[in-house]
Amino acid sequence: MGLRSLLGWRGRPAAADPMPVAAVETEHVPLSPAQLADLEEAWAELRQAAQEAGVTSFRACTRDGSRWEENLDSVRAMTRTIKGIQKDRDEGPKDL
Repeated sequence: MGLRSLLGWRGRPAAADPMPVAAVETEHVPLSPAQLADLEEAWAELRQAAQEAGVTSFRACTRDGSRWEENLDSVRAMTRTIKGIQKDRDEGPKDL
């Protein structure tokens, strides 16, 4: 009995898409002037964090097809992620 037969792998073709993601149409709601100002501030923070970390480019997407670039929480989450990675890199390896 070979390892392939033990694991049940027989070179079967993969399913077309075992977990298809439904395209969700999200309605674009215009931002209020206050929301737009908050978003612009969040983008400034993201650009600053990226510059300090030496990030030259990055890509992101959402599961529902909405634009993360227009979502205040998403932009702030990207900033926190970059700052967290930079902090971990600056602190070096941790003893377990």
